[in-house]
Amino acid sequence: MQKVLLQHLAQRVNGRVTVRHATSVAIARIHAQKETWAESLLYFSGKMTTKSLKYIKSYHSARLKMVVRFVESEDPKALKKALNALKVGAWFEGLRMRLGQSTAYGLGQRLQPHTYQNGLHHHNLWAKYASGKHLPGAETVRVCKQALPRSSDLLEDPAWDLLDVSRPLGSQGDTLLKRLRPTIQNAIFDERSLIMGRYVRRRAPTQPLHRLEGQADLQAVAATVILLREAFEAGNHSRSFGIGRSLHSTLLMAVIGTDLRGIGPELFEFFIRCIFPMAADKEIALDLDHQVLHAQADWLNHAVMQLEDAGWTGYVPGGSTRQLRRLLQVNFGFDLLFGLGPRLKLILPSDQASDDARRWVGSNNVAWEWAASVLHAGRRERLIPDDVVNRMAAAKA
Repeated sequence: MQKVLLQHLAQRVNGRVTVRHATSVAIARIHAQKETWAESLLYFSGKMTTKSLKYIKSYHSARLKMVVRFVESEDPKALKKALNALKVGAWFEGLRMRLGQSTAYGLGQRLQPHTYQNGLHHHNLWAKYASGKHLPGAETVRVCKQALPRSSDLLEDPAWDLLDVSRPLGSQGDTLLKRLRPTIQNAIFDERSLIMGRYVRRRAPTQPLHRLEGQADLQAVAATVILLREAFEAGNHSRSFGIGRSLHSTLLMAVIGTDLRGIGPELFEFFIRCIFPMAADKEIALDLDHQVLHAQADWLNHAVMQLEDAGWTGYVPGGSTRQLRRLLQVNFGFDLLFGLGPRLKLILPSDQASDDARRWVGSNNVAWEWAASVLHAGRRERLIPDDVVNRMAAAKA
């Protein structure tokens, strides 16, 4: 099992004072909010009276256990089963969000009431859908689509197949990318060549990443994963690291802007275990934890609402994320830049890593701790305080 948020490596040269304690406190505060994030989400509070206000039953833990069990399994088909658990979970959560149901039982009664008649034997398959244990049959999917048009879009999305990393990608990248929608293909392939029926990759290495960040959803995430796998299998460590940082941003935006929000913690854990290990250079990797990623998605969503209250109209849920991605850059402040970005870690012993790598990790993580504490408190600080700047400089010394 992956270690969660490994040792903080930044330390002051003068006096050799570590900041490990500050890191532990920051992470502990985030973990302490787990139950609040998972259990206190209210559905349709504006439409309910005070008496009818109810809390949603969380199935995150059950799906998370399923995903972890499959990922750790030696079964060659286990990764496919983990992806099935994720996609049926996303389908289930999308349905109950649209219908305002708090439990699997209630959702099943609403969509398939004939299976809940008195005296009729049933196995409550909806509880199995909720926990990711069982994929719905064609008839169930049809009934749900009839009640809620396009409700199966995410369930049937070919992008899930692109996340199956159980076998090497080899030369199949283009073949898999051709299964995605035209705007995703336009992000990766030269548009003039596409018009002529030819699939030629764009020459600028970062342009596809920026274009995918601008339309963040499951397909954009899957396409970025293909680019990451290609770089990883080619042994291009620096490009793998750069793509990994872009993937971190695209995944966060996809989770807050699509029905992937319903499976955030378990989806993050899948990526931490199966995808992000490829996103490392020779010395540095992303230091990730699913609870922290879930917190960052919450912080990003909160920042959007704050900006909207101030009159910002750059983002509409489910729409383009070209303007939303600016929140993860320096445009809207260093608190968002660092707090919504990844912590870093050395993958070599400290005494074997280069000075540049140690300085980068140390400085980044000092800034991350400050920014995370600001966003966790619900505040905004666009500029880095002088004392944090000094600690960043000390980490680089």
